[in-house]
This record gives sequence, C-alpha cells and structure tokens, in this order.
Amino acid sequence: MVRLISFLVFFAAYPVSATPVAIALAPFDAGKGVPTSIPVLAQSHLEKALENSGQFILVERQRLKEVLTEAAFQQSGATLSQNAAALGQQLNAKKLLFGQVQRFKRQYTFSLKVVDVTTDQIDHVEQLSLDSQSPAIASTMAHLAHRLAALSVLWSPTPMAFFPADTFIMGSDKALPDSQPAHRVQLGPFYMDPYEVSTIAYFAFNQTNGNTSPFPDQPNQPVTLISWTQARDYCRAQGKRLPTEAEWEYAAAGNDRRSYPWGYAAPETTRARFAGQGQGSVDIDALPGGATPAGLHHLAGNVAEWVQDWWAPDYYRASPANAPSGPAQGDYKVIRGGSWDQPPAELTPTFRAYHNPDRGAAHIGFRCARSAPSDSLPAVSKP
Repeated sequence: MVRLISFLVFFAAYPVSATPVAIALAPFDAGKGVPTSIPVLAQSHLEKALENSGQFILVERQRLKEVLTEAAFQQSGATLSQNAAALGQQLNAKKLLFGQVQRFKRQYTFSLKVVDVTTDQIDHVEQLSLDSQSPAIASTMAHLAHRLAALSVLWSPTPMAFFPADTFIMGSDKALPDSQPAHRVQLGPFYMDPYEVSTIAYFAFNQTNGNTSPFPDQPNQPVTLISWTQARDYCRAQGKRLPTEAEWEYAAAGNDRRSYPWGYAAPETTRARFAGQGQGSVDIDALPGGATPAGLHHLAGNVAEWVQDWWAPDYYRASPANAPSGPAQGDYKVIRGGSWDQPPAELTPTFRAYHNPDRGAAHIGFRCARSAPSDSLPAVSKP
C-alpha cells in the first residue's frame, strides 16, 4: 500500500510574492530497515526550514490528523494517494507531498513526490541522500526547503497584466531607420507576463519534457541561451505565446509614448540593468523602480527579449494598421528591450534588434503573452 507521506498546501510565488500560504506535513514513511527516528527527525527539520523560509504557514498537526483519520476511514482499504485531490481540497491545498526514507545497505535516501491537486498528477520529484545524524538531516532538509521555495513560482504563477484594445503610435521618426516611420497601430486586448521567464521555470519545463538539467544556482534569474524556437515552445506549453512586436512596444511605451517603460527619466541603476553595471542579469523581480505603470518588470535592460515577429529593416513602411505580426518569413527574429550589456540609447521602447532564431545568447531571454477575448474585462490589470 502506498502511504501518504506529506502534504503541501501551496504557497505564493517565490520570491516575487511575500504572502505565505498554508502548508501541512504528514509523518514521513519509514521504508524497510529504516529506524523510525530518521523520518521523524527529517519531518521536524523540514517543518522548521519551511517555517523559516517565510513562504509557508504550517497547518496545525491536529487538523491534519483529523483529516487523515477521516479519509482513511472512508476509503475502506483504498490508498490515501488515490484520493490526493479530495484530501488536498479538504486542507485547501494546491500541492500534496508524498515522501519516504529508504535504506540500501548502509545508505539512506529520501524521496519526495509533489502531487498537483487539480490534476491529481505528480508534477515534481526529488530524491536526496540522507545521513542518519540530526545535524546532517537538518542540512539536507534546509536544502530541500530552499528548492521547494524556488519551485513555488511554478505552482502559483503571478497573474498576467491585462491590456485592453487600444491604438498607439508605434516606432519613431527620430529613431534609427528600421524604427521609422512612426505609424498608428490598432491592437486587440491581450495579456502579458509581468516578469521574464526564470531559470527555475524553464528547469521545470525541461523536467516535464523528460530533459535532465541541474537545479539552477540562481533560480530567479531570467533564463538565457534559449533559442526562439525553444522560447516559443515554452510559451505554448503554458497555453500562451510570444508577444508580437507591436504588443511588446505598446506594453513598454503605452499610448502616451513614454521614453522608457517607467516614464521619461533617463536610465539609472535603480530602474534598469544596463551597460556599465557589471556582467550579467539580475533577478526577474529586481529593480521595481523600472516597472511600467501596469507592473511589467525589465522591459528595458536586464535581458533582451524574443518576440514573435520576423525581422525586416523596412517593415514599418508596409506594416498593416491592425494587429501587425511582422513579415511572413525572414532569416532573423526580432528582439526587444536591450540588455545588461547595452547602452542607454538601446533601452528605449522603439529600439529594434534581431538575432538568429536557432541560437540563444547570454543576453537574450523572453516572456509570454496571450490573446484576450474582444469583450474581456481587465480582471487583473496589475500583478
């Protein structure tokens, strides 16, 4: 019989949201030949580590015991894991954790399976070596808690920013030739992610598709070295797509034609990560002073971003006025927003660049968008 090992009531995004969500841990299971003291210690240390992370509020053990007792009585021999969704709903949980301490000769391992309450499917697995001594167990559980906190961004995604249908002036007559002429564009309603896709999000996507990669050292950094095709596939897996170039520029400049995503003040270190500030990007939720009025971060600097369109230097001279989506074909894809290694002049909403769609780069990331129904209302206009 598969036994219920631990419960996790899901929590808010890490570290984007500081609002903790309740979690509950049931007793860890001891495999054959495992002293019961080891899973008891592991549970105690993990509880403390999760509490100390600031991302979790633990459900009282008495409440958990009551739910488990009732569930076991009602199942009449069925395993608890077969009713994970129902149990999770009773505890107001989004994720359930099932774990076990096992022994092979003199070595112990701790395995953890994360079950999604909505789908009743396992969406994450952890397996860690485990020592039998309390200090080593505490260190392992602290490491596990950190990984779970990083993964929380996937289990409680930040709401997308909503943009209603509107018209705006795209491009600029004062910009480089490929951004000319300024022309009026009509867009339908759409949503866009407030943050660039993180390394932890792409790590989980790879796991889902059977690809193996090490757990990222900097989980909240934007993912880079991703080709346009890989970025497109990621967005599709989320039920989204890459933004069009027009949508991206509207999100960055608005219909008031802001000089920069945050407004009209020149770039500086509290607003954007750009040339002269050291090598590499910062976390996707860093520098909130550079966010747009709708709450989108890093539309200038940090990493440049893939968009949907093929690139052509003279496209604006023939661009349709209604929802332009770029040329029908081309050799390069458009990237927008500048990056950590580009000068201030290349951080403007109208600046255009391009890159080989089959090759990623250390300065290019992406974010996702989604079309909205024409009669949609801005239920969530700001994350």
